[in-house]
Amino acid sequence: MDPKEVVSRFIVDKLKEYKLIGLGTGKTVKKLIEVLSEEGLLKEKMFVASSIDTELEISKREGIVITLYSGLRPQIYIDSFDFVTSDKIMIKGGGAALLREKMLYTFSKEKVFVGEESKLKDLKEYSVPVEVVPVGVSYVISALKEKGYETKIREGNGKIGPIISDNGNIILDVIVKREKLCDFEKLVKEIPAIIESGIFCKKDYEIYLANENGRISIL
Repeated sequence: MDPKEVVSRFIVDKLKEYKLIGLGTGKTVKKLIEVLSEEGLLKEKMFVASSIDTELEISKREGIVITLYSGLRPQIYIDSFDFVTSDKIMIKGGGAALLREKMLYTFSKEKVFVGEESKLKDLKEYSVPVEVVPVGVSYVISALKEKGYETKIREGNGKIGPIISDNGNIILDVIVKREKLCDFEKLVKEIPAIIESGIFCKKDYEIYLANENGRISIL
């Protein structure tokens, strides 16, 4: 069984009590939207989404999308992750929506992350996305190089040149050692032109993992 479907069906029960829900971006979130629609819950809720892609997924199933400009704070935020360590540090931003994801995570009252058990990995190093104002890209790359970080501009298969976020910014992928993840999250706040990173270190969230045997575990 698809772990994305397993964890989506599990978390749907938790969402029944909420009216205003924040949703992240990615394949697991798409599966959750699909399950919410199948269960007849999508049209009963209102959603604040972290990306245009998620907004479209909700809208095409006739769900109600509330703009981020509203400033409404979701009762709960649901998202997935690219990797999670055994001590609950997450790497996100594979879908280039890291700024809006971090915003919704920060301003939501409750935060829950769901994903496949296979994404629980304690690696020596990780590729960490950072969102950068376009005019500052060269400066940022130079500044990170001086700090010893290997950095590259993220490019896509569908177009020539860098991937542009929904906010009009460029995504850099930076190689960061496992033990330096939380230090790096602090470092990027000190470099002008870097808007946000895809590292989550606060651990003020619940994490549910699913495997293909249908088992759910809590990290």
